[in-house]
Amino acid sequence: MKKLLLLLTILTVALFAISNESKICQKCHPIIYNEYYTSSHRKASVVNNPIHKAYWNKHPKDEKGYTCAKCHSPSDKKVMKTGILEENDIQKHEPISCVFCHTIKEVDSGKMSNTNITTGKLKEFYTAETSKKGSKTAEFKTESSWFGLVKTVKNSPYHKIDYNNENYYNGNVCMGCHSHTNNEHDFDIVMLDALIGKGDKNTCITCHMPQVLGSKVTINETKTHAFHGIAGIYHMNKEMGKYIDFNVSKTDKGFTVDVINQANHALFGQALREGKLKASIEREKKTITLEPFVFTRILAKEGKEAMPWDATDTLKDTLIYGHKKVAFDEVLQAGDLLTLTLGVQLLTSKGAKVLGLEENKEVSKFRILKTEKIQF
Repeated sequence: MKKLLLLLTILTVALFAISNESKICQKCHPIIYNEYYTSSHRKASVVNNPIHKAYWNKHPKDEKGYTCAKCHSPSDKKVMKTGILEENDIQKHEPISCVFCHTIKEVDSGKMSNTNITTGKLKEFYTAETSKKGSKTAEFKTESSWFGLVKTVKNSPYHKIDYNNENYYNGNVCMGCHSHTNNEHDFDIVMLDALIGKGDKNTCITCHMPQVLGSKVTINETKTHAFHGIAGIYHMNKEMGKYIDFNVSKTDKGFTVDVINQANHALFGQALREGKLKASIEREKKTITLEPFVFTRILAKEGKEAMPWDATDTLKDTLIYGHKKVAFDEVLQAGDLLTLTLGVQLLTSKGAKVLGLEENKEVSKFRILKTEKIQF
């Protein structure tokens, strides 16, 4: 009877491990796991992301089935193999699992989109730690000192750690999904095209996974860890504002704001999304609110606005690339206090209506990237 109970326990743990890979990580990485669980990676699936679900519901279907799984739920092996999309625990709890991201060996560049090449190893992961770069693959061990009276535990008892994959240091590990996505007309509908190279000051990781307070693991306490909530449009971390600068110049008719983008990709390029630069002036105890400037990219086909899968051209492009000059027609006076606020909405009001998400307040919420006050 005891042997049977032991066997059942082992099978239960094994099945749990297969269906909840990321949950196992929580025991040693509780802070990181909690961040991951609120992240855009965990919420990338049709089950968790209402915008992605709305797009997929409208997307033309064919024999290939759900091809978005490549980036939106690569941990769901069944949908990856068959294209048949089902609501299950993987789609709900770990569509892009911890194991998936930490086993990406390299990224295969493709014309339509890139592809992540993983090792397939369940207990040997890549990570970046500059002080350990160049060392051997780390394995669990205990070291004794003071004639065996003091024992020190090193590395994980659950998995090996490889610190030598350059892709985890330069940010290229993100390029399997966060690069270009061309539709069947060979038109890029995502427009990220991050430029990760030796000349770049910033990478996807330095901007979107900044070091924050809290230990990355319970075995060996650390002061900080890489933020796994993924700072960005869903988690608008204040630190991201430091990659944006405002240069204001007076003109005869008003003033211009040069929005300088220090990131290595265009801002707000996804379909039906819009950024806004808001400006207000405090003058003699009164507030003058100016018409905001909208940053957007409208996709088109034959001169008319179109959904991403039909698009062949761009009807309008006011995105922020390296920088963007925006003109306002209010003349600045001595004593004016100018407030500039750059933010973004997940969807334009028209986009929310097209996707049937008008009642979803989150998609139209203005998310602030940076605010700055300038005294004249």
